[in-house]
Amino acid sequence: MPDELRLSIEKLIYGGDGLAHADGNTVFVPYVLPGEQVRANAKSKKKTLIWAELLEVTSPAEERGKAKCAHFQKCGGCHYQHIPATEQLRLKKEILRETLSRLGGVSWDGVLWSIRRNRMAIETARNGRCAAECLGRWGTFCRRVP
Repeated sequence: MPDELRLSIEKLIYGGDGLAHADGNTVFVPYVLPGEQVRANAKSKKKTLIWAELLEVTSPAEERGKAKCAHFQKCGGCHYQHIPATEQLRLKKEILRETLSRLGGVSWDGVLWSIRRNRMAIETARNGRCAAECLGRWGTFCRRVP
């Protein structure tokens, strides 16, 4: 496995890393956007998973913006700062839908919240309806999904 990789980012995953494939391995790279071509340095490998450090974006996505914080890519937080707010929201909804489908077997095409939060607990109500119809947050002062 070469230390330096040239990758095409396929999508973002939960946590903000970009996902790419190289030589039969799945590669995770932070601070990228889908569709970007990047150079990355392999930092660690476990079986067929590689965690890499971004070296250079050789072909940036149209949506890429300039991060406002001087510490972006250094402190470990704010993985989405290079993405405009409206695009962040679209990507996060896409990540949530894919995660619900892959891990929970739930195909959710309904409305997703537009509340900006770092974390959200999603509850499942099983009051005679299927889980897909009852995903949401507990109502105020009650234990039911509105």
